[in-house]
Formats: sequence, structure tokens, C-alpha cells
Amino acid sequence: MSTFIENLSNNMLLLPVSMGRIQLEVKTKKGADAIKSALGVAEGVRAGGTIGALGAMTDLAAELINRPYGHARTYTYTRTLAAAVRGHRIVTTTRTPEHLTRYAEFRHAMNSGIEEFMPQYETYYKSTNGIADMGSSQIKIPHPDAVREKAYINIGVPQQIRPTDLDGMNLPAGLAADIAARTDAHIMQQAEAAKTAAVEELAKAVDNIEKQLTSGKRLHDSLISNAQNASRNLREFTDSFDNDPRLIEACDIVDDRIASSTLEQVKNSETLRSQAVRAASTASKSLKRVASAPAVSAPAEVGTIITGDSLLADLID
Repeated sequence: MSTFIENLSNNMLLLPVSMGRIQLEVKTKKGADAIKSALGVAEGVRAGGTIGALGAMTDLAAELINRPYGHARTYTYTRTLAAAVRGHRIVTTTRTPEHLTRYAEFRHAMNSGIEEFMPQYETYYKSTNGIADMGSSQIKIPHPDAVREKAYINIGVPQQIRPTDLDGMNLPAGLAADIAARTDAHIMQQAEAAKTAAVEELAKAVDNIEKQLTSGKRLHDSLISNAQNASRNLREFTDSFDNDPRLIEACDIVDDRIASSTLEQVKNSETLRSQAVRAASTASKSLKRVASAPAVSAPAEVGTIITGDSLLADLID
């Protein structure tokens, strides 16, 4: 087992995460026609025209159910790492208790919202016979059962990232070696994909900082916090995987020269503003160099390892 894979196995977990929300809007022809008429849109040009999918209950569903979903989704994409396995996120072992606690809070908030919303919606559905009067339009609203099944936050049991252990199994030595090598390569590919995603997320954050601070436009409240979150995620991954000094340096630049100040401080200080712009530019260039020149942790292509009986090589590209 390589040092990189051993680091992954000891320091990271795959966390199954799935969530769903209620569809709040539906398109209507009358709505689209009204927009076309009001704006003078030419015939044949597509136009929007959406209306509340749950009739008069749409705003309440947004507040009680979709808001907790939004919080959980934002947390997922800012505090955990992308995984190559669909429906999973990569988390460090040190942060796992924190993640499980936060997801339990999100799930409790959504479930409480569902319990409050559904009796009211069921009453509304029965009173309208499933047809909501929206003024100039009438729409068919979904059955309560269909609404309930759309909203959920599910977190599975964290899974260790580890290579296949074939010791003691009745397999030809060559085949066992090939399976182990391919498993290791697959794990490394997942790790490199997660690393690339983390690098790109931080690069996007610092590029936004440089762009917004030099454009003179309104600064978004999340400008600094996005860079702070992205830097923390990349640093934790790097510390747990390959200790790539280039990435650690980029994170140091962001943490020391950007994330150390609040947005208000940056707004009100030309010195801090200039420092943040220079730091963002430096970090961005460094991250782009990393993206164009991967570290030695990247796995070599797995070829035919078996001599003679190449069963896997014949089946797997």
C-alpha cells in the first residue's frame, strides 16, 4: 500500500449524503404568453412564465421545508469535498463528528418543517380538490404524498476509504495482484478528483475576490467566507493526503492575507483592499500552476499486470 493510500485510509471517510426538496414553481402557457405580451417578445422566442407549484401554500413550503434543504446543500458544498462516487462526499476523520452533528440539525429542521407544513397542505389540497385557483390560471397541485416524498435529508454510515484486502482468499497470485493494483489506482483517482475539485473551488473564490475588489461593484457578503471555507477544505485534504507544499503555500496566502480580515475591514481600508487583491492574484496563479502540473501523487495508468492469465485486462478498459 502506498503512503498516499495509507493516508487516505487513516484520515478520510466517504460520507453518503442525499437530499431532496419540493418543486416550488411550474411553467404555464398563460404566464409565458403574459410575459411575451408585456415585454413585446417576438413570436417564436422562448419566454418564462412560472407560478407557485403548490398554489397558496408555496411560500410556506419554501420557508419550512426548502430553507433547511438550502442550508444543508450550502453546507455540503462549502464544508465537505466532492467524491467520484455518486451520492457521497469526502470528509476528514477529525471533522466527521462535526459534520454528523450539523447534518442532524439540518434534518431535524426539515422534519420539523414537514410536520408543521403537511397537515396544513393536506387541508388545502382537500379544500381545492387538487386544483388551485391562481387568478387567471388554475393549476393542478401535487398530492400530499407526492410532496412529502420529495423532501428529505439522509446521511448514511461513514465508510472507510481502503484498498482491497485479498489475503487468505483462494485466488491466483497474479489475479489477486491485479485486483489490488486496480483498486489502489481507483482510490488514487478518486483522491485526485477530490483534490482537483478542492483546488478549483479555491481558485474560483480568489478569482472572485480579485474581480470584485477591482471592479468597484458591490461586494457580496460571502466574498471572504467563501475563500476561507475553500482554503480550509483544501488544507485539510492536503494535510490528510499528500502534503503538497504548493497547495499549503496557497492556503497560507489566503488565510494570512485575505481571510484574516472581515469584509467590512476590507471595504473600509484601501491598504487591506490592495493586500487582498495582490494575495488573490498570487494564490490564483499558484493554484493554476498546480492544476497544470499535478504532483507525483497522481497514479500511473494501470496496465496488464498479470503475466499469462490476463482476466481483468480482457474485461476492463
